[in-house]
Amino acid sequence: MSNTGQSCNAPTRMLVPAARKDDAYSIAKDAAARVIAGDPKKDDTTIGPLVSDVQYEKVQNLIQKGIDEGAELLIGGTGKPNGLEKGYYAKPTVFGNVQNDMAISKEEIFGPVLSMLTYENIDDAVAIANDTEYGLAAYVSGEDKETLTSIARRLRAGQIHVNYGSGGADAPFGGYKQSGNGREKAEWGLEEFLEVKAIMGA
Repeated sequence: MSNTGQSCNAPTRMLVPAARKDDAYSIAKDAAARVIAGDPKKDDTTIGPLVSDVQYEKVQNLIQKGIDEGAELLIGGTGKPNGLEKGYYAKPTVFGNVQNDMAISKEEIFGPVLSMLTYENIDDAVAIANDTEYGLAAYVSGEDKETLTSIARRLRAGQIHVNYGSGGADAPFGGYKQSGNGREKAEWGLEEFLEVKAIMGA
C-alpha cells in the first residue's frame, strides 16, 4: 500500500501456504482496514490519491476484472473511499483465492491492491512466483535462514528482499525479463556510464 501501490518494486502478489490461508486472509484484511486514504497533508492519512485519471481508471478496471474472473474480494473494491468524491483515490483492496492466470496476478496494477495466492509446497511457491513476465523484485519471509536463502536463489528477479531486508546503496537495483535490463547503484550502476573499447588483432 506504500505510495498508494505505485512503487515499481511493490510486492503486489502474496503467496501463502494453503493450510494457513484463512489466517493469512484475516491478517491481510485487518491490515488493509487500517489503511486510511485521504488528504496527504493530514496526519492520520496513510495513502494519498493515484497519480492521474488514467491510472485511476486502470486500477478500477483491474479490480473489476479480479471480481469478474472469480477472485474473492476480501476488502475494498471499485469506486472511491467514503467521503472522497474528488480526486483519484482508490480503496485499499485485497483479493483472496487468486489464480496465477488472472489479470490481477499477471498485470502490474500500480495501485493499492494485493492479490493473495496459495501454494502447497516450496517447489509450488517458486513455480508460481516465477510464472510472470516481470522480475524486478521478490520478497521471501520466514524463520529458517538457510531455507530462505535457498528459495531466494531460485527466484527470477533482480532484487530479493529476505524478511524485508534492504541492501541500501551497495546493492544493485534492476530487473529480469520484462522488468528491464541494466542496473542502478554500486559498481554495477557506475558501469552503465562507462564506454568499453575492444581492440582486436595485432
